[in-house]
Amino acid sequence: MSGVLPHNPLVTHETDVRHLRDPAFLRSALRYRVARMLFTLQLRLRSQRTKLGDFYAWNSCLSHILALAKAHVESVALGAFQAAVDGCVDPDCRRALRALCDLYALRCIERDMVFRNDEYVAPAKAKAIQRLIEALCSELRGVALGLVSAFGIPDHILRAPIGLGANSGVNIYKEYLAAVGFDV
Repeated sequence: MSGVLPHNPLVTHETDVRHLRDPAFLRSALRYRVARMLFTLQLRLRSQRTKLGDFYAWNSCLSHILALAKAHVESVALGAFQAAVDGCVDPDCRRALRALCDLYALRCIERDMVFRNDEYVAPAKAKAIQRLIEALCSELRGVALGLVSAFGIPDHILRAPIGLGANSGVNIYKEYLAAVGFDV
């Protein structure tokens, strides 16, 4: 584990925005999470195997296995996202994509308790991450329409009743039932 990412108190407590948005830090943090989860999974499997046997040990650890798979996918996605940002030639687009990439990675860190339970992210750093997420959301607000438009999602899907949410005043089920011919 120490080869993946050592517990360095200076890194753990550093709350500087430049550090929190450093691609190397973000990549290392998500890789650390995968390595840590893999390590704890093997410990659990080893202890369960002696009691339950291989099949039942595996089944008893399925939620851990799925969490590890998700963490791995997020780590790989971040690497691909960072490579795409590095390859972007338009400076305005690159700036927006970088903010979106950083938001993605910081959100992965924020929502995963592995970082806090393992003392990888100190409380002050967790608060700094939350503040930075809010700042990045504010920064991206101005380009949100352009980012959504870049995916080419048709308007009828973007305006679908299910996408409007409960606070929109639209009765989602009534809209769908009416669309398929029921009198509501």
